Amino acid sequence: MGNKGCTASLVFFFTLLYFNCLVVTVKASTIDTSSHRGSQVDLCADIVGPEWNLTKEGKSPCPNLVVWVPKKPLTEFVKLNEHNEVEGGFSVAVFCHAIHLLPFSVRPIFKPFVNEKGEMNGTYDQLVQHIEGQRCQAVAGDVTIRGNRAQYVSFTVPYLSAEIYMLVRATNEWNQTLWTFLKPFSITLWFALVCACILTGIALALLEYRAGNRKFGGPFYRQLIMVIWFPISTFFFHEGKIRNKCSKVVLVVWLCMIFIVLEIFTATLSSWLTLDQLRPTLPTNYEHVGYPRGSFIKDLIMEKYKCKGKLPLNGFEEFEKALSNGSVNAIFDHLPYIDLFLAKYGSGYMKYGPIQQEAGIAFALPIGSELLEPFSRSVINVVESDIMTDMKRKYLGLSTPYKPQPNQALPKNLDVQSFIGLFIFMAIVCIAAIILSEILLRRKNTKVGIEEDEEPVDQISGQVQVKINEDNRCIYIFLGA
Repeated sequence: MGNKGCTASLVFFFTLLYFNCLVVTVKASTIDTSSHRGSQVDLCADIVGPEWNLTKEGKSPCPNLVVWVPKKPLTEFVKLNEHNEVEGGFSVAVFCHAIHLLPFSVRPIFKPFVNEKGEMNGTYDQLVQHIEGQRCQAVAGDVTIRGNRAQYVSFTVPYLSAEIYMLVRATNEWNQTLWTFLKPFSITLWFALVCACILTGIALALLEYRAGNRKFGGPFYRQLIMVIWFPISTFFFHEGKIRNKCSKVVLVVWLCMIFIVLEIFTATLSSWLTLDQLRPTLPTNYEHVGYPRGSFIKDLIMEKYKCKGKLPLNGFEEFEKALSNGSVNAIFDHLPYIDLFLAKYGSGYMKYGPIQQEAGIAFALPIGSELLEPFSRSVINVVESDIMTDMKRKYLGLSTPYKPQPNQALPKNLDVQSFIGLFIFMAIVCIAAIILSEILLRRKNTKVGIEEDEEPVDQISGQVQVKINEDNRCIYIFLGA
């Protein structure tokens, strides 16, 4: 009997010990679960920081707001960890800052929209339908405003634009030919420069001919050669003495003009020769195209481009792999995602579009929700503040809303309008020089005529003095002493 009582006591002791360990395990799991829930509730406090405040005077229509977020391979907009816990992202950060600006307290509880396998529990359309008729629920993520989705939910004002672009490979098009060096100037500008050179030569020839310069005299063909050659040869050769001072003025202005033109030509030609002329490799057919998995873009490209070979892709790595190995010749996606892709993978790819204009990316609330109007005002205030720029830099890696297109447009040919001022100034100088030269020559001829009409002068030749009377009839010769 003693042994039986001892055995029963041991069994009872171990039974109590087992149940005690089981209770401790349950309590620990409960604590872990509660701490997990607390982290999801306090996520906005971590994002906003010490300014986060839930003690506001206004009466809240939803003190606790269940916020559903999508799960995607791209973690820039919504980030979930390996345990499917929401950790942040650009969309979640904008949502939290908008809640912080509300005049009443709202406590967000973030929940990932995933199934038992930890995968996205359907499409974005199913995600917005999930909150249909729910009073205090919302969707925070990169949800595009669509007409069919507006039947189930109401959208706030968009916080990002959402045009659809095409992502394609880029190719270098170096179109250098034998006549590439002529591209900086248009044909009309080259023709105008040749005309300006000839007209300047005519002006110089006229000025020098009137001044008695023998190089501008002689047969017509020689004069023609000097008209064409003289304005050019002055840069390299010494073509003799210039006798007319007005010609020097014209020549100096002409040299200054050509110096300016040459400097501009050199700079423009450098841009033509060194510019990386990237061009998008647009597909000739749309048999093989890609799109983000679970996006409405699949229906868009089927309707607009009649694509047969469609490939759903997850993440930028699959985007890059599909384009590089030729699995697809184009990928359709929203502009923010394509900008992120280009920022990551450089100038080997280009965007083309927009293919389709969308209303934007916004947050979804149930139809008739009292949060819609004040929440939209808060989103507007966030978008207009410096917080938006900081969040784009932090989560998207963009210092500006969107990075510029990685390729540069070809420089334009300079036309006559670019130098019209120089041409007008040169023409004025030439005309003024010709007029001034004629005035000076006429004054000189007039003075020579007056000197010839003056009284007779004595001319002494050796020791003989010749005296000419006034009527030029009598000549008296006197021998010198």
